[in-house]
Amino acid sequence: MKHAVLINNAHLENFSVRNLGAYLKSCGFKVSTIHHESRKEAVFEPLSEQALHTLAEYCRTCDLVGITILTTHLLPRSIQITRYLKPRIAAPIIWGGPPVIADPACFLTYCDLVCAGEGEQVMEQLLQGVPVHKIPGLAYRSGTGVPVINPLPPMLDVNQLPIPKVDLEHGYILRESGLLPLKSHIPASLSTYSILLVRGCPYQCSYCLNSRLMAAFAKKGPYVRKITVDRVIRELEWAKDTIPHLRRIIIDDDDFFLNAEDRMQQFLARYMAKIALPVFYLQANTRQITRAKVNILADSGLDLRYLKIGLQSGSVRISKDLYNRPLNRQAYLEKLTLVIHRNIRIMIDVISDNPYETMADKHEVLLFYLDILDIVMGSDTIDQPVTLYDHKLMYFPGTPLYERAMKDRHIPCDYVDQVLFRRSTLRHHREDSDNDALIVALFNIAARKQTLCKAAHIVLKILAIRPVFKAISHMNPGRHLHIIMQIPGVGRLVKKLIPTLSVVKKQ
Repeated sequence: MKHAVLINNAHLENFSVRNLGAYLKSCGFKVSTIHHESRKEAVFEPLSEQALHTLAEYCRTCDLVGITILTTHLLPRSIQITRYLKPRIAAPIIWGGPPVIADPACFLTYCDLVCAGEGEQVMEQLLQGVPVHKIPGLAYRSGTGVPVINPLPPMLDVNQLPIPKVDLEHGYILRESGLLPLKSHIPASLSTYSILLVRGCPYQCSYCLNSRLMAAFAKKGPYVRKITVDRVIRELEWAKDTIPHLRRIIIDDDDFFLNAEDRMQQFLARYMAKIALPVFYLQANTRQITRAKVNILADSGLDLRYLKIGLQSGSVRISKDLYNRPLNRQAYLEKLTLVIHRNIRIMIDVISDNPYETMADKHEVLLFYLDILDIVMGSDTIDQPVTLYDHKLMYFPGTPLYERAMKDRHIPCDYVDQVLFRRSTLRHHREDSDNDALIVALFNIAARKQTLCKAAHIVLKILAIRPVFKAISHMNPGRHLHIIMQIPGVGRLVKKLIPTLSVVKKQ
C-alpha cells in the first residue's frame, strides 16, 4: 500500500490537510499527518535539528510527502523542511496551498513538484505512478529546468468528497521528544473545531490572493461551493462524540451570510438540536447581511461570541481604489445597527499603517469610528457590542496590492525576507505604536461602555476636530504607546481596559 505523509505547519484543523488526508484514504492509500502546530509569531521559528531528524526518519520509507502552505509566513519553515528531507528520503515532495496556486512557477524554485490547483487528484495520481506530464493540475520542472504547468482539471464536487475530519488515528504531534500519537496527545487547542458550509470566497479584495485563485480556476466549474447541511452536521457530530475536550466551534466561511435564508435556518435548527456548542465566531460581509438573516441568527438560540464583519478602512477612497471593496458608509452603519440591536457582539477587522492613506483619509476613518460609537452609545444592549481588531497592512506576493506597492516603491525588493518572514499582521510589535493604534485603543475603551468609556469617547471627539487632528498627526504621540505599556502595572491595566489586546486570533 502506497504511503503519503502530510506535514502541517499551521493550526491543527487545517482544512487543506484534512481534505487531502480524507480523500487519499478513501482511494485506498495509507496517509499519515504530522502536525507541528504554530500560532501567532511561533510560525517564524525554525524546526530544531532533532525535529527535522525525526521527520526524516518517519518519511524515509514513504512514497510521497505533501506540505501545505496556507500563507507566505509559512514559507521559511517549508523551505527548511524540504531542504533537509530531499537528500535523506527517496519520496518526492510536493507543495500546495493558496500562495502556490497563485504563482506555481515561483514555488518551483524551492521544490520539484507543486499543485497548481486543488491537490486531491494530483496526489492520488502521483501515488498511482502516473507520469508527471499526464497529471492535470501538477507543476514541475522539465529535464532542462524549465517550469511546466499542466492545465487544471475541473473543480471538485465538494459534496462527493469524504468528510474532512481531523485524522486522530493516523495523526502525530511533532515534539522534541519525537512523534506523539495525536489520539492520545490531543492538544488543548483542539478544544475548538473549525468547519465550513461554503468553500471559496466570492470577493476580490486587492490584499488577498482570492482574485488570483478565481482567475486560476476560471471556467473550471463553480468556485464558491456550498457543502450540504447534512455533511456539516455529520462532521460536527463526529467531532462532538470523538474529541474529549471540545468546547466550541468556529464556522470559518469567508461570509456565512452567503447562505440563503432557508439554508441558514435549516443549518441553525439542526445545529442547535444536534450540537449546541458555543460558536466562537462567524464571518460576514455587510453586502449579504439582511434583517431577515440577522433575525434568523439571533432567534436560533446560538451562543455566538462574535460576528466578524470586515471593514478594513473607513475611508471611501481607500476602500474602493486601493482595497477593491467599495464602502457604502450609510449601509454599513445600518447593518451594524441591525446586528447590535439583536444583542450580537461584533468584531470589526481594520487595517492600519497604510502608506497610501492621506491625512484626509485618516481623518475620515476617525469620523467613521465616531459614527459607529454613536450607534454603540445609543444602544441599550450588551456591554462592548463592538470591538475593533487592528491589523498591520502587509503585502503578500501574488496579490494586486503587492504588485502595486512594489511599483510605487512603498516596499523594498527584500520585503518578503525582511517583513513577511519575520512577523504576522498582528499589531503587537514596538514599531506598531502609532496614532492608528492609539485611536483603535481609545475606540475599544469607549465601546466597552464601562470604566473610562466616556473619557475615551471625549478624547476621540477632540481628536476629530480638524486642527487638533492635524497637529496630533504631526506630533504622533501614539509612537510612545509601546514605552508606556512597559511601565510596571500599566500594561496589565490597559489590557483590562482594552479587551482586544488579549484576544487571540486564529492564524
